[in-house]
Amino acid sequence: MNNIQIDLAKKTLLFLENNPWKDIKLESIMSKKYSNNIKNKHDLLINLNRYFDYELKKTVTNLEDSSFKDQIFEILMARFDILSKYKISIVKLVKYFQSNPHSFIRLIPSFVESIILILTMTKSNINGIKGAALIKGTFILYVLTTFTWINDNTPSLEKTMTTLDKYLDNFNKILKIIT
Repeated sequence: MNNIQIDLAKKTLLFLENNPWKDIKLESIMSKKYSNNIKNKHDLLINLNRYFDYELKKTVTNLEDSSFKDQIFEILMARFDILSKYKISIVKLVKYFQSNPHSFIRLIPSFVESIILILTMTKSNINGIKGAALIKGTFILYVLTTFTWINDNTPSLEKTMTTLDKYLDNFNKILKIIT
């Protein structure tokens, strides 16, 4: 991710902090330096997701050689920690998606890229039936945990950690059945 894309992501998050997504106009965020990368508001959302992936790659550098569950827990909690810096903006986006699910559906490919990144950080095999189950299951797990994170006002995200741990336990049981 280059400096222009990072700057644009931060600018978008700042605008979102003070405005609902539906009220944001592309012209209010854009300047000539961004024009090559962004053609519409959907592109802004993809850029935001890539920014969070970029931050995650910087944050999670050395994973302990531990179980899949422990690794995925650590990575997803790192992502929620990153999102927490922009919680007001992210909550506004989630609320927008709840009333405009078609906008979220258009972003699913970008979120799948993020899930693949997360799984490759755990050195998981994402090929075949197990790989497809890992990608789909991790995506669902991430989305469901996000709803807990939205309402988690604890300083260390204890509610989010507890929910994620519970979901991961269930996810591991399902993975054992299908493999």
